[in-house]
Amino acid sequence: MRISQRFHMKKSVSQGKWWIIMSFLLPSFIGFAVFIFLPMLTTLGMAFTNYSGGTKWKFIGLTNFRMAFFKSQFPSYLYLTFKFMFVTVFFQIVLGLGFALVLAKPSKGCGFFRSAFYIPNILSSVAVGLAFNFIFEPSAGLMNQLLASVGLPTSKFLTSDKSALGVIMAVTIWQNFGYYMVLFIGGLQNINPSLYEASNMDGANKWQQFWSVTIPGLSPVLFFAITMAVIRGFQVFDFVYVMTGGQAGGGPGGSTTVLAFDIYRNAFQYYRMGYAASESLILMVIILAITAIQQIGQKKWVVYDAV
Repeated sequence: MRISQRFHMKKSVSQGKWWIIMSFLLPSFIGFAVFIFLPMLTTLGMAFTNYSGGTKWKFIGLTNFRMAFFKSQFPSYLYLTFKFMFVTVFFQIVLGLGFALVLAKPSKGCGFFRSAFYIPNILSSVAVGLAFNFIFEPSAGLMNQLLASVGLPTSKFLTSDKSALGVIMAVTIWQNFGYYMVLFIGGLQNINPSLYEASNMDGANKWQQFWSVTIPGLSPVLFFAITMAVIRGFQVFDFVYVMTGGQAGGGPGGSTTVLAFDIYRNAFQYYRMGYAASESLILMVIILAITAIQQIGQKKWVVYDAV
């Protein structure tokens, strides 16, 4: 009897805990289903139709995808997206790691510089874009005034098809590299100091220590940072919208029309919802494929068992 009573008591307690856990998870699950999962399913179905925002639509199979790759400027927009991603990821990671190496050890003023480099990351991208619009305004902007004051030639910046995307890249790097710097500082502080002591005893110089101790010890954080930076790079939209013309923008000659902006423009300016859905589906597949490659490749260079 006592064994049976204890079994029933444990069973009732476990069931009670299960319902408590589910009651806490339910709001998040509902939010995920309503705002993420259902829109994903809707987008997946819409990509195979000619839906344009009305009540009438028709199933057209792979027509939207064929149009994207063979009958539109989609390949050039995809090229600009990859270009933006590669450049911004490289400089964000390099600058973040460089400043982290300098500011990782506590010293006078390091707290101030850590905060100064991180603060841009928490600012609104719209506010940052508007501020840099003023700075890079071609006729009376602060940057051209500064260049003219020291006798250097001025530039059109955001109104030139040769420099507009570069300016947006620079602003993106400036805003985000501090985030990766903070991640790297945390990773550097978790590396066991005895590894550096052992490498010193073996006669390793600073450069050898960097590649043999710092990078392997930092590799899990580095992997996470690169993955997040790549995803962010493919999803860039706000600076393109704010800094190069809003809804009808995309830069001079389409020089800043990345894929996310083209999706927005097709969906909400031209009301080609089906075509925009097919573009977003292609973008999702690209991001998933690159993330999967990174996950597979991490086994060769990410070290999780460093002591």
